[in-house]
Amino acid sequence: MSKKRSELVSKDNVVQAILVADTFEDEFVPISNDIPLSFFPIVNKPLIEYTLEFLSLGGVEETFLFCCNHVTEIKAHIKKSIKETVGWSLTMKVHVIVSESCRSFGDCLRDLDAKGLLRGDFVLLEPGVISNISLLPLLKKHSETCQADKGAAMTLVFQESGLGHKSLCPQDEVIIVVNSKNRVLFHKKTYKTAGKKIDFPLEIFLENPSVFLRHNLKDTHVAICSSSVLPLYSDNFDFQTKDDFVRGLLMNEEILGSTVYCTVLKGTDYGGAVQNWRTYQALSLELKNQWICPLIPSTTRSRPGPNDSAISPTSKLSLSASLYRSILGPNVVLGENVKVYDSFIFENCRIEDDSIISLSIIGPDCVIKKGAKVTAGSILGKGVIIKENLFVENALLQATEAKHSEPKDKLGEAAYRLKIEEDEEDLLLDILLARQMSRLHVDDALYDSEYQSDDAFSESEDDLSHTQTPPPDDTKLFFSEVIDSLTRGFEDKLPCENLILEINSSRYAYNVTVKEVNFNVIKAILIMSQSLQAGPQYFSSFAQLLFYFSPVLRNYIKNDSAMDDCLQAVEETADSGLQLKDKWVIFALKYLYEKDYLSEEAIIKWFSSLKNDSKLCTEVKPFVDWLQEAEEESSDDSE
Repeated sequence: MSKKRSELVSKDNVVQAILVADTFEDEFVPISNDIPLSFFPIVNKPLIEYTLEFLSLGGVEETFLFCCNHVTEIKAHIKKSIKETVGWSLTMKVHVIVSESCRSFGDCLRDLDAKGLLRGDFVLLEPGVISNISLLPLLKKHSETCQADKGAAMTLVFQESGLGHKSLCPQDEVIIVVNSKNRVLFHKKTYKTAGKKIDFPLEIFLENPSVFLRHNLKDTHVAICSSSVLPLYSDNFDFQTKDDFVRGLLMNEEILGSTVYCTVLKGTDYGGAVQNWRTYQALSLELKNQWICPLIPSTTRSRPGPNDSAISPTSKLSLSASLYRSILGPNVVLGENVKVYDSFIFENCRIEDDSIISLSIIGPDCVIKKGAKVTAGSILGKGVIIKENLFVENALLQATEAKHSEPKDKLGEAAYRLKIEEDEEDLLLDILLARQMSRLHVDDALYDSEYQSDDAFSESEDDLSHTQTPPPDDTKLFFSEVIDSLTRGFEDKLPCENLILEINSSRYAYNVTVKEVNFNVIKAILIMSQSLQAGPQYFSSFAQLLFYFSPVLRNYIKNDSAMDDCLQAVEETADSGLQLKDKWVIFALKYLYEKDYLSEEAIIKWFSSLKNDSKLCTEVKPFVDWLQEAEEESSDDSE
């Protein structure tokens, strides 16, 4: 074989991986405003170093590191690591791919597909992954699966984990149904369905002689992918996350012709990702205790501290300072009688005398002045200064004034509260934000036994909740996004095809049924009609609104079932208690009937289900009578 041919074969057999560095979420604000997730210190070592070390040890030879933010810092760090011949740089090439226009995980993969850099099967990592998995056996197993099933696109990697384990983030808990060959037939994250019934499609059990239901799993955020994955992302712009991809393939298997498989890790194999502050805490503690071997903290950057803590060699503690299950970064100074419990203090911070820090994250360059207390899941961004004797509880603080802040949000010259409290005028937005700002989690038994005796740490269990409000119903969130999309589209006169793509993307994101999609889209359009100006021109404007959305109506009212969903939306809007325009129901029904979106059979059947003494029944009756008379006349003419 010639040298050129040998090099080509070698190049084609390179084991490749994609690592997306950005989260595209606000989970880590305000600290992530200044520090990319890749540089978050995990036991005083940048997170990206653990990820690259894992890939190198796992057998990967070429990694494409995709980043959209903090590009200069990431490039400089990679270049410095290569110059210093860090372990992973000896066996693996890292290419930094930059695109500041990407706004989601899916956008990054579409960009990579356009560049044509991947040549075969590859490892796909979501942001923040830390693992000790040996990847080569998984790649081999995926290759064998692809030989047996030409449509196999992805192998999901799960880890066995007991439900409720403190290192298991609720967002990682998953229920799957697989067949005897580990092909995934059903996939659902359980954190959105807590306390709810989960419905499994009947055909799963009818079409397979045996199936296995697994619920003791967590997502490792690692996947083995075929070369078809990137083109599938390019062809389906509503795939914004890996979960969207899996849902899309399972829901449209016949159309896309692709399948998903899974493998489950056992024993000492470990996989996880820093997705929020709870997983940051869990992974930090597990690495500190060397539970993810061979990945261990750097002994030059961290040394054991008192009471299960870790300290940078450059940090300074007074003799009277107390430290419990906490990690101190470089150049941190603790004054006299300072107490730090279950907290993480980043570099160059100064904690002055008699201060108390508990269950909190203190970002770089912060100053906690004498006698101050920062407790119960507070997050301080870079450069925040807490003035003397100030009590901060369950708060997000940044050094600069936040947009739309109020005077009460200012706690000092360099301490401004990020508003996440409830507001009656914008409750839904605040609920979403509160869900994103997850807090630290600590075992209640540990907290009660060690802190309850100290007056400074006698907060109630409610103060330790990782969210301020319960998660909202997904269908309501979907409806809110549909309203936003349609309103913006109508105001800016966007193509309705784009709006349909947005709606379908939201459908995947919130995992709503087809009936819920039909119902909520029609309901959203009807509610929009109520904001039109009243008066003689109202019905003309209403007709223009419906005409503009005709591609949307045509897309979601396709059959008899969809007609029923549409009429249910009309009924619920009429019964919603809103101040509705006079005779809008008759106008809407007549328009939809004349444009052939609704059949007279569907309208008459729906009318028969209304209560005879209801206001809606009285309003609609003349139109239904007219339909029935027209039908009778048509029948007579036919005879």
